[in-house]
Amino acid sequence: MTEYCVELNNITKKFGNFTAVDNVSLKLEPGRIYGFVGPNGAGKSTTMAMIMGSLFPTSGSGKVYGHPLASTEALKELGYSPEFTSFYRDMSCAEYLHYMGTLSGMSDKEATERTKELLDKFDLNDHAGRKVAKFSTGMKKKVSLAQAMINHPKILLLDEPTANLDPTSRQEILETVREMVEKDKLTVFISSHVLTELETVISHVIMISHGKIILDAPIHEAQEMFKKGILIVDTSDNEAVYRALKDRYQCSVVDEGLRLMSDDMNQLKQDVVAEVYWRNLTLNLMQEEVMSLDSLYKHIMEGNGHESDNKENA
Repeated sequence: MTEYCVELNNITKKFGNFTAVDNVSLKLEPGRIYGFVGPNGAGKSTTMAMIMGSLFPTSGSGKVYGHPLASTEALKELGYSPEFTSFYRDMSCAEYLHYMGTLSGMSDKEATERTKELLDKFDLNDHAGRKVAKFSTGMKKKVSLAQAMINHPKILLLDEPTANLDPTSRQEILETVREMVEKDKLTVFISSHVLTELETVISHVIMISHGKIILDAPIHEAQEMFKKGILIVDTSDNEAVYRALKDRYQCSVVDEGLRLMSDDMNQLKQDVVAEVYWRNLTLNLMQEEVMSLDSLYKHIMEGNGHESDNKENA
């Protein structure tokens, strides 16, 4: 069996004169959660659609567990929850899941059994007979995620699964994804613009800009790669420390106190301690800042000609 569950080799997708995805190559390993992020129009949804086989690349090729994209064999390995899901107005939750099961090739009995499993898994039993079209946004997201699991996929593609949800619902969806990965050993390829929450579940980050991959690395390696010497300091007189150090270091006032930046972290720490000592101040906090996914995104996107707005999605 191939080492990678998904391989994209120099995939390009053009719509007329517009290049949505430009020579993208990716290799996804089984059992990991990949975060796929980028600005509006960067090519995220188009890339997902090509993996799913609903769009064909203009050039390049790809495989899912060794099978060509869009082949019957490849589709059997995939589950997909789009950002916007259309539901049949007259179908109940149970009817919809059963129908999606039969579309995936299950017998009536298999689809019925799988529907019962998913209704229980996603805590939807009390809503099984209700029309899905009348569900709240959060409930619809749950049903969309359930239908993506209907055929026991090995790979789950989630396009903005927490978009337009309240914080509690977003956390519930992400926790469900984390549990499924641990229990079912799934590979998850998830696109989201809620970076602070995405960071809590992914192990690998892939960033795309103008249709090109600009970062593809484990999250901890990416953070270390772009890590700057940033120190958060809080003292009994932050204003005095700010005045003393602002001409030597890039310094700004933040909620935690002071944020100082330097290429020489050891020297910066020594200077902070010296100022605290000679001024007879109390040092409440001094810690290096860990680069969050949000900060990493802004840093990289600003260098690629995008405004640092992490609320964009595509």
